[in-house]
Amino acid sequence: MTALPAAKAACAALLTLFDDDGRLLLEETAALATILLEDGAQGFLVAGSAGEFWTLEDSERIELVAAVRHAIPDAVPVLAHVGGGIDEARVASLAKRSIDAGADAVLALADDVQDLHRYYAALVRAANGIPALAYHLPAFGSVIPVEQLADLGVTGIKDSSGDAVRFSSEILQFPLGTYTGSPALLNLGGELGAAGAITGVANLRPSWCAAAWQGDAQAQREVCRLYLTTRTRFPRALKEAASERWGTPTHSRATVRERTVR
Repeated sequence: MTALPAAKAACAALLTLFDDDGRLLLEETAALATILLEDGAQGFLVAGSAGEFWTLEDSERIELVAAVRHAIPDAVPVLAHVGGGIDEARVASLAKRSIDAGADAVLALADDVQDLHRYYAALVRAANGIPALAYHLPAFGSVIPVEQLADLGVTGIKDSSGDAVRFSSEILQFPLGTYTGSPALLNLGGELGAAGAITGVANLRPSWCAAAWQGDAQAQREVCRLYLTTRTRFPRALKEAASERWGTPTHSRATVRERTVR
């Protein structure tokens, strides 16, 4: 297994593809990862919010990790989302199984009623030395106070809030372990020395994400334009844009959970 990517912003929060009956398209999802890799992607998050984790069975999450890991070179990191408002025992089980399936790191979304210390302690124990990240995503009810980060035992955090002040504070605590999920903060992350970015927009233009991280102002503007057109009806609008670019299916299990990502 490889270490997490450092100072890279073309990591895709990979879409999960389904047929028109809602059946999981494993081979097609893995094939999308290979297409994105050729276009400049530097890593993949499987079964994150863009991957419609809340619609997936535990066995499907593991199958996705294994399929993506098999499809791409070992040097390209695969991260597995193993949380989502589930209890510690299930998080631990998913983490262990995902690592066995080839995940290089795990991260977990908690909800606002869970004991964060107990929840992430279970994740870290299950990861057993593999990088374990917290996941801050207020749009899905997962809020992690910055002041608690240092006490959670995690390797770092993926912050999808889009809050530039918060992101800056996290970088000061975890310079090698803070990832943004917001395409709007790519340039800032590169300037401040964050670990990278893991975004849904990297399903469309990973090379633009990398360029924005490296200080290309025009690339940052173009990435923001993509983000603003795909952040509503999430994740369907993102799937429609990916279909237009790559010819992938637009079908989703997520209709009742579509939202605007902030």
